[in-house]
Order: sequence, then structure tokens, then C-alpha cells
Amino acid sequence: MTLQATVRPEPERAEAQERRGRSRVLTVAVVGPAGAGKTAVLEATARQLRGRTRVAIVAIHPAADRDADRCSRYSAHVQAVKTATPSFGAISPALAKVDWANTDILFIESVGGIAGPPDLGQDVTVTVLGVTGGHDMAAEYAALLAASPVLILAQADLQRHVVFDMGAFRADVRRINPLADLIEVSAFENAGIARWLAWLDRRRQEKDPGYHPPEPPKPPPEWFFG
Repeated sequence: MTLQATVRPEPERAEAQERRGRSRVLTVAVVGPAGAGKTAVLEATARQLRGRTRVAIVAIHPAADRDADRCSRYSAHVQAVKTATPSFGAISPALAKVDWANTDILFIESVGGIAGPPDLGQDVTVTVLGVTGGHDMAAEYAALLAASPVLILAQADLQRHVVFDMGAFRADVRRINPLADLIEVSAFENAGIARWLAWLDRRRQEKDPGYHPPEPPKPPPEWFFG
């Protein structure tokens, strides 16, 4: 589903925030530059949470349809908002369509953030930077990183194929936000996803003390024939 961006008045903003607060849904803004691997991370996240956690996703940028199509394979509640200027007003129509009573986590994927995180009504902002963007991206997106309790370094499997100084990258992260969790993720190899999901579980417990993380799926039985 694609929604054209429109600006909503302040009362609608307050109403949407009230609905979200009552629902105890954890709203996570996933923000970073184009090509950083945000959609791949969300796709892997929705795949791992399918059947355990009710996930809704709103993708925001001028070509959001493609990202929404990818994520819709693992979540039935995905919307695309086609706009080049992410804002709460732009996504208000999409938020009004969220089934808050039957959603556990709402992810809002947004491109940009070089000037800081956009105000999308989120509970928490997650910065996603990609290995292919270079090791200076933390310094370039300092305003966004400073406002994020967690930084996902996506495309981790590509480190051996590109010039990326991990030491310099880590030093920038610690200088800008020494409290940020740095999680290296490879959506292609499914590496780092378990740590990312554990971080989400902790944030959900902070938002809703009555929440209990679901049991991980049990592996299928192994049969041996001699």
C-alpha cells in the first residue's frame, strides 16, 4: 500500500501518539543513508520474528514501494510513504492505518539523518550505517549517532572486500556516543541478528514491563539411521 505524503494538524499528531502509547507498541525509527542496508536488516528482522512478534513496517522515501515489497514477504502490515522529506506529518496517514492493538513493534524506515534523526513519533532511533559507505560514516552522521542508543553496522560480510578501517570507525563511535551499542550485522549471512533481536527485547521490556520475550523456535528433531 502506497500513501502520498500530506501534512496533518497538531491535534492528529497528539491523537496518534496517544493511540500508540495506549497500545504499548515499541516504535523504532531505523534511519541512515541510502544504500546502508536498512531494508535488508528489516527484512531479516521480520523474517526472524515471524510467528513470534507482530511486526508492522512503514517505509519512507521517494521509491518506498520497493522496500515495502521486500518486507511484505515476512509481514502483512507494511506501508510505503513516498516522500523525500520524512516527518511526522508525512506519515500520519500511515500511522492512522496501523492496527495498534495487534502490533508489537512498529519499524519506521527512513533515509537520511545527516542533520539528526527526523521526528517520526518514535520511541527510539536506530542508526544504520553500511560498510560500503566507508569508515568515516560515523563522523559524517554524528548528529544522528549522538541521538541513537544503538548503531547497526550493516553489510558486515563485505568488510573483507572493501577498504574499511574498523579501528577508526569504532574510535569515532566512542567519541560521538560512548554509550551506544555497536552491533555488526550481516543480513546475508544472518550474523548479528540474534544480538539485535535481544536488544529489541530489552527495549520492549522497558516500554512494557509486563512483556516477556517469546521462546525462540525449537529446532526440528534430528533423525539418525544406522
